[in-house]
Amino acid sequence: MHDTFLVKRISEALGELFEEKKLGRITKLRIITSKDSHIRQKDLYEHLLEEYKGIAGEWTEIIIEHQDIESLTAIIESVEGDILG
Repeated sequence: MHDTFLVKRISEALGELFEEKKLGRITKLRIITSKDSHIRQKDLYEHLLEEYKGIAGEWTEIIIEHQDIESLTAIIESVEGDILG
């Protein structure tokens, strides 16, 4: 349940970033979560496909690193993608 909430929060933060930076699609996404998080690339990828059609796809590489940070926390380490023209 907590990981579902965290995936939703990551998605919301990415949505704000898409609007602010005018990103067209994500080619690479690096996320840091706590060591006790069970978020997997597949889960986040599927959520992004559902939430943001066309922004994430087979061209998207998602990397999730587990580090010693506070539980229920995620850090968007980097986002690479195409800028809308």
